[in-house]
Amino acid sequence: MLESNLYAPIFTRKSVRKYAETQLTPAQLGLVKEQIAKAVPLLPGEKYKLELGEAREGWRIYGYCENTPLSNANLGFLLQQIDLALHLEGLGRLWFGMGREPKDSKPPKGLSYAMALKVGVAAEPITRTVDKFDRKPIESVIDKEALYALFEAVRLAPSARNSQPWYFTGDEGMVHVWRKQPGGILKSIIGRMNWLDMGIALCHAVLALENAGKAFTVEAVPPAQGLEGHDYLLTLDIE
Repeated sequence: MLESNLYAPIFTRKSVRKYAETQLTPAQLGLVKEQIAKAVPLLPGEKYKLELGEAREGWRIYGYCENTPLSNANLGFLLQQIDLALHLEGLGRLWFGMGREPKDSKPPKGLSYAMALKVGVAAEPITRTVDKFDRKPIESVIDKEALYALFEAVRLAPSARNSQPWYFTGDEGMVHVWRKQPGGILKSIIGRMNWLDMGIALCHAVLALENAGKAFTVEAVPPAQGLEGHDYLLTLDIE
């Protein structure tokens, strides 16, 4: 489903905040366009649009979708593939959750602006070691020890304000994916962005499953029992 070379950069990727004044070369810009075209949706039935636009210190990939949990997650899944692929190409990337869409943008009917990914020539290192990731311990995001090793990649996913809202429950055959409900002021600030974060984490989850040679299907049937303080998103049925 996804390109196998995208798994390794999960463990070295780094958000880049310092950019050189040098613009992307035509070849680099071509690579960005290529990765946008190659991105594979998690949920093919969800509508979306990816739009490349020039911005200060590089370019931005603007993402549009319906403002629903599944549609936002699908968009995050798409953009994270591009993030990882451009990391491999040596380019700097930075998520822009609070950025604005282009003034002349005309998204398809029913879609709204959700997120942007900045791309440019980095003026700082684009890699780091796993010990430099500021992330929750694995037991805070996965409820079964048997899944820890498989889904370590999920723990390392980036998120809005490093909120890390994902929580995986179940077993080796069926994993339910939940979003922790944001509280207080965060609810209005990162509510939608956290659904996109879920898609980013799911991109890492799918890459981990495929790297382990495990086939799976995606279902959106909530388990009989809910999870307090969390919203259900979908289930990974692992063969």
